[in-house]
Amino acid sequence: MKKLWLLSLGILTLSFLSACGFHLRGQGFDLNKTNVLLQTSSPYADFERSLKERLSIQGGHWVEDIADSKLQLGIEQYQVEERVIARDANGRPSELELIFSLNYRLGVTGQEYENGLAPLQVLTSRREYAFDRNLETGQDIEKQRLILDMQQDVVSRLLLQMAKTK
Repeated sequence: MKKLWLLSLGILTLSFLSACGFHLRGQGFDLNKTNVLLQTSSPYADFERSLKERLSIQGGHWVEDIADSKLQLGIEQYQVEERVIARDANGRPSELELIFSLNYRLGVTGQEYENGLAPLQVLTSRREYAFDRNLETGQDIEKQRLILDMQQDVVSRLLLQMAKTK
């Protein structure tokens, strides 16, 4: 009887979560074997590697020929900018903001665009962190972790947009 009650409670909880639109981060869309042509100047950089890996996980495929592609993704530029948000009493930075920006073009193969190119689009992700001069080594590790997290966030949003575009 207790097992039946727990099972009922579990089913009820899952139905409430699905009814409110809850889904795990990175889940909820499928690229369903969509062929994507990637145009980038650095095809083996960390960001591109992460993008290719996540596209494969979501069900898409990278292709080399435009004739085989359904979508064309052009990575124009990505960069990390660091800004000082607050300073301590001595004027040294105490709180910093990291901004990861991706400039890209996403187009559907065979669709006509103004000037022959898909429009330039920008995705950004921001993170703030407290900076402590006494922990500089740890701060560098934290900064790299935040940059990777921002890249994953941008990749997830880009793949979601690709799924909606296809």
